[in-house]
Amino acid sequence: MLVREIIQKGWVVKINVYISHKFGGKEENKLEVERIIRQLVEKYPRNTFVSPIHCFGYMYDFVDYESGMQMCLDLLDACDYMIVYGDWENSKGCKREIRYAEDNQIPYEIAKDRIGKGCFSGN
Repeated sequence: MLVREIIQKGWVVKINVYISHKFGGKEENKLEVERIIRQLVEKYPRNTFVSPIHCFGYMYDFVDYESGMQMCLDLLDACDYMIVYGDWENSKGCKREIRYAEDNQIPYEIAKDRIGKGCFSGN
């Protein structure tokens, strides 16, 4: 059964959720993701929320773009679900993560707000 179906049925499961958000090396984007994850953890405490910004952001000026992006995609591949936040339409990285999720059958949603209103949230 797909993660999406499990979530929609409201079954209690623990999943790893990848948080996609525009970064660009900007501290304000990192802080926004921290606020988002705090809200998600409060609402969905059984799940683990991972941020590539927090895992790899400190290397933003240290590794080339493709190497950094591959690290993000490897992390995404280890997750069960992805939620995309923020100004993703203007983010090369977010768009690539979406393509990767689609190509690899990783369910995802585009959040309508900080918490998300798609199948993850049951709305």
